[in-house]
Amino acid sequence: MTSDGDEFTDRVVLVIGGGRGIGATVAEGFARRGARVVIADTDHLPSTFNHYRSTAVTGFAEAGALAERLAAEGLSVTAAAADATDEAAIARLYDGIAAGPGRLDTVVNAFGVTHVSPVEQMELAEFRHVVSGNLDGVFLSSRAALPLLRAGGGGSIVNFSSVSGRAGFPKVAHYCAAKFGVIGFTAALALEVAKENIRVNAVCPGIVRSNMWRYLLSEFVRPGESEEECWERMRGMIPQRQFQTAEDIAGLVRYLASAPRVTGQAIGVDGGMTA
Repeated sequence: MTSDGDEFTDRVVLVIGGGRGIGATVAEGFARRGARVVIADTDHLPSTFNHYRSTAVTGFAEAGALAERLAAEGLSVTAAAADATDEAAIARLYDGIAAGPGRLDTVVNAFGVTHVSPVEQMELAEFRHVVSGNLDGVFLSSRAALPLLRAGGGGSIVNFSSVSGRAGFPKVAHYCAAKFGVIGFTAALALEVAKENIRVNAVCPGIVRSNMWRYLLSEFVRPGESEEECWERMRGMIPQRQFQTAEDIAGLVRYLASAPRVTGQAIGVDGGMTA
């Protein structure tokens, strides 16, 4: 078994949206530190208003492959199918955790979708799907998590917002609205459950070379500009002049999962973009 420590030994961690990208790095990081990890993701999205440009995705398939790889190393990782915006699917997911591990220590809501459109050209359906894809699942997952966290004496919820939850960006007003909403929801819920030793925080990733940012780059590349030139222009938006990495974000998630006096916070990992 390959391990980076044992600070999460025997803790049960659920990572929704953990099949790929930052979520997968988060899930693997917890597993390598002793946690029993459940990776939830989906192979189907409810609309094409997303950065995959399709309703057919491979989140659950990738979650299964990641779980199989890590389990082969002796780590405790399983995969589950769940669309975060589907109330019934989220209920089944948490019922499975209650029936399986029987406890829950940390929930990471690591999912999200984006789509590019100026407000004046945006369809109401697009606005609703992008807001739902980022915000509804945070509500559904957090609500379902509370009884299990409470039964275990407390725990941590970590929601994924974004640099777009702390500053506006053109042509993604719906995404900004949702990610600002995640921060507001996080703060309010943190106050509701603070006395029960349940902590609720948000992380706000900056520019990571992820599927989402590759989609955004394809939409914002200028005529005559190469892909790498566009990446360099984006790098220029960051005061530190360095892109963030999935592990940068995962490190903050682990900190928030174990910091007993930190709650109601939205913390950016963005190289100073929102300073």
